[in-house]
Amino acid sequence: MANFKTHLQVASVGGGLAASLFYSSGHLTAGEAFLCWIMGTLGGLLPDIDSDNSHSLGILFGAFSVIACGFTAVAWIEIWPLAWVWGACALVFLLVQFGVRLIFAKFTVHRGIFHSVLACFLFMFIAATGAAFLGASGTTSWFLALFLGFGYCVHLLLDEIFGVDFMNVAIKRSFGSAFKLFDYGNMTTSAIMAVAVIGLFFLTPSYAEFVSILFDRDTYLTLVDGVDW
Repeated sequence: MANFKTHLQVASVGGGLAASLFYSSGHLTAGEAFLCWIMGTLGGLLPDIDSDNSHSLGILFGAFSVIACGFTAVAWIEIWPLAWVWGACALVFLLVQFGVRLIFAKFTVHRGIFHSVLACFLFMFIAATGAAFLGASGTTSWFLALFLGFGYCVHLLLDEIFGVDFMNVAIKRSFGSAFKLFDYGNMTTSAIMAVAVIGLFFLTPSYAEFVSILFDRDTYLTLVDGVDW
């Protein structure tokens, strides 16, 4: 299993390179590219949400607390007095930090359901839906979701790579537990998550323009601009 520092560095570098590609091709503004880089880095840490490591959990749930406060402010800022909004944000922050975090720590098993492609789609669709709720365009929302998913998959792949002992040419016992479609040992939880993924997909914004950008050859021409073939 790769350590926290490795996950952070690889996800950050990979997300930065990908963000610079879409920025240079004109599909992301500087601000959007920065946010995508942040999402890619966060995605590289996200599978460890079920970790028993207090350092990883502290960073992840610190980010979740801030995001939850942001959603609370956006949802109520035009309805409630500002003092009430501040109070609600404080309450949500405490709830995530000392409620949701404790539940995750108590009831989740590391390398369980969250070390799966299914969980990756869950968080991607949450990101796309959440970004659209906060006012981002459909295309930007999907870019943010894509970068989150990219970082997430990088994490899973790194853990699998570290499950191979290349020096002694051997497979470690942990191999195969990091990158999986779903949690094969917990079909009930996997089924519930699959239903949630399907439901969230119908709440996501339009992805037509986003898909056309990804499959447009011109998007990637900046990689070789100036090369004399």
